Amino acid sequence: MRLRYFIFILWIICCLIVDPVIATTHKQTKTAKSRSSIKLAKHPVSRVRSKAIAAGTAFIFGGSQLTYELNNAINALNSSAAIAVYVKSMKYGDTLYTRNINQSLVPASTLKVLTAEAALIFLKPEYRFATHLLTDAKKIKNGVLQGNLYVVLNGDPTLTYSDLLELMDNLKSQQIQAVAGNVYIDNTAYDQSFYGPGWEWKDKSYCYAAPISASIINHNCLPFKVTPSKVSGRTAQVETSSRFFYPRIRNSVVTKSTHTRACSLHLSSSLSGGLEIDGCMPKGQTAWGVSYVVTDVPEYNRALFKGVLNQLGVKVYGTVTFGTAPRDLSMIALHASKPLSDLINEMLKKSDNVIAGALFKKIGQLYTHRPGSWENGSIAVSQILSRHAGVDILGLRILDGSGLSAANLAKPAQMMQVLNYAYHQESFSDAFITALPIAGVDGTLKHRMGNIARKVRAKTGTISGVVSLAGYAISADKEPLAFVIMINGTKAMTWRYRELEDRIATALTRYKR
Repeated sequence: MRLRYFIFILWIICCLIVDPVIATTHKQTKTAKSRSSIKLAKHPVSRVRSKAIAAGTAFIFGGSQLTYELNNAINALNSSAAIAVYVKSMKYGDTLYTRNINQSLVPASTLKVLTAEAALIFLKPEYRFATHLLTDAKKIKNGVLQGNLYVVLNGDPTLTYSDLLELMDNLKSQQIQAVAGNVYIDNTAYDQSFYGPGWEWKDKSYCYAAPISASIINHNCLPFKVTPSKVSGRTAQVETSSRFFYPRIRNSVVTKSTHTRACSLHLSSSLSGGLEIDGCMPKGQTAWGVSYVVTDVPEYNRALFKGVLNQLGVKVYGTVTFGTAPRDLSMIALHASKPLSDLINEMLKKSDNVIAGALFKKIGQLYTHRPGSWENGSIAVSQILSRHAGVDILGLRILDGSGLSAANLAKPAQMMQVLNYAYHQESFSDAFITALPIAGVDGTLKHRMGNIARKVRAKTGTISGVVSLAGYAISADKEPLAFVIMINGTKAMTWRYRELEDRIATALTRYKR
């Protein structure tokens, strides 16, 4: 049994009770076809088709009818948007439908498909981010580390405050009660350009567009709750979580009368004097959830490590500052992330921009042997896909790895080359395919295409005026089909573009050769 089909076998087994899903091995497919032939021999095609239509699941027979169905769906939209569609069989290798497949379009979050594939190729599924606690000290005397302490942050997008507490707790387990020198925070793995090229300014106040630096702690996003007082004129209460580190919070949110309108909350953008929150809340309201995006990453890091050391009771005779760790240091402890395959799963299922950005810079760092940046990430991902996956990168513009920038460009033909390579690459096809959202089941497709639940695995993409979908569908013959849908139009038509995507995907699941 060939490994590249293994994931599809599992998919089918899990879904037999509900619906058949994406293709299995050649042997299983042959058996399925034989069974279908027997069934059709007993029931003429006309009878089978009429029953299917009555059940609302009419089959689409052959490439000509598929083309007719997809053209009808696109024409029914009656839109001036740029629409591109590419459908290809992963079993036979033939193209079933094309429309504008060589047109460069904004891919939105389907760009993560390219980032994921490049990461799996170059870093390998077992790769883990490592955060190190190092020292240049030669000894510990009376509980005092006789030297400097180095915390080396390597851009782990899943690193949490709890992870850092556990890492730093190794100081106490080695009876270190004080540091004679300085504590250096090494954040040089990535550059200091935290926001991707072309990111809109309004996005930067939301956690989905948090800064991408070597230090990513709790996704560089701090959630908390604000609850109004029961008495008008009094200060509202701020509730934080022990799972996060918060700088000092200065709260001046006032509770207003129940019928007060136009109340809102405002957060300061600088941490130099602590986090400030002001504004007003109507009395009687339930708690409001608020998220603060850590924009001043270095200042937050400094406050965080001072706070951690203080919480552990470790005194620092020097200062907590920034510096590059020398090579000849001794290891005190390290924290390793989950393997890359797990991170890819979270990135694609949830369309996580922070993980995508961190992987993008990490690939750039290790590929060019320079601090990870948007520029060398772009070069690295493009060259890796070209050399290993055979992607024609002419006109491909990968600027941020996540698709958040409207300046990214890709052709459906390029996306299809990546999907085709990922499907047939035995070493990590399962890591890639299982990470894609499943229609009607999980991820960003959990509440879509319930009519064909489990028959489609695909990555979604949406930014203003852009809707896209790329992945795999299982045909009525249990044939695996790869597809790419890219639509660049207007924001007001977003819901209709999604309807078109769902209609196309549904048609693919009804297709029979």
